[in-house]
Amino acid sequence: MDESEAAGPAPLPLITAEEFEALAPEWEALAREAPGATPFHLPGWHRAWLRVFRPAGEAVFLSIRREERLIGAAALDLSPAGARELGDPEVRDYAGPLALPGEEDAVAAGILEWLREDFTGRLELWGIAADGPWPAAFARAAELYGWSFAAEPEAVCPGVDLPGTFEEYLAGLGKHDRHELRRKLRNFAAAGEAGFERLTGADAAEALPLLFALMRASREDKAAFLTAEMEAFFGALAAEFGGRGMLSLGVTRLDGRPAAVTLTFEDGETAYLYNSGYDPAFAALAAGLVSKAWALRDALERGLRRFDFLRGSEEYKRRLGGAPREVLRLRLEDRAGR
Repeated sequence: MDESEAAGPAPLPLITAEEFEALAPEWEALAREAPGATPFHLPGWHRAWLRVFRPAGEAVFLSIRREERLIGAAALDLSPAGARELGDPEVRDYAGPLALPGEEDAVAAGILEWLREDFTGRLELWGIAADGPWPAAFARAAELYGWSFAAEPEAVCPGVDLPGTFEEYLAGLGKHDRHELRRKLRNFAAAGEAGFERLTGADAAEALPLLFALMRASREDKAAFLTAEMEAFFGALAAEFGGRGMLSLGVTRLDGRPAAVTLTFEDGETAYLYNSGYDPAFAALAAGLVSKAWALRDALERGLRRFDFLRGSEEYKRRLGGAPREVLRLRLEDRAGR
């Protein structure tokens, strides 16, 4: 046995539960370096959620530090049943901890060790990208520290990589889908004076009632989803992200009349289609699909590199070129039974 084998696991970094607002600035900076970070991972997302909703147990914000530098962060909902990712997968498409590149194993191990010391023997993480670093990192940490590990499919988030021009994007679609999208775009444009406007900041916040109205008009399930609490949550998200240029509403109009609205987040690389609605009076002109294609084109023309349709396997996502990306739920349990 050599010295490295005799030494056992490497020393864990310092992991501590911190006050949310005290940790938030460093957490925000960490997100700029962490692979796979999205707007859903930012402290502002949790701030908006906690403004409207309550966790099942206690919201705990963990910092993982190496020589005082923040290398990882996690937001957990801690209850007698165990720990789980803070929030709700119904409104948060991607989740999981954040870590500096190469520090994922240390962060995963640190989280498990903190839970063991807290006598919390179960951990459930949802919204974990299957192609990201966390499934393997938690599997390794579980084996090393005596936890069981299981990963199960949770959802798919279709998306499309954006080329340099909209014509190149169209050329990348299948023949039938390309023909149908061109036809729908032509028909909508020929029906009157058509246009697309991207609203940000205060303009986006002021246009939220229009989004709510068209969401309710377009589908019964969206009408049921839009409770008073959910409207308040959308407003909180607009307050957190609108002024930073990370949230926008895309309004598609025909002869000045709003035909459809899309709500997207973005982080400089990717646009995330969070929700949408359309006026059924424009259903024959495929206003819903056209509005999403125009939102995609707008993102492409502003230099973004990917358009993520987020959770769900709706057919329109495939028709617009979305390739599925699997999202997992991880379940871990301390075999020591603590």
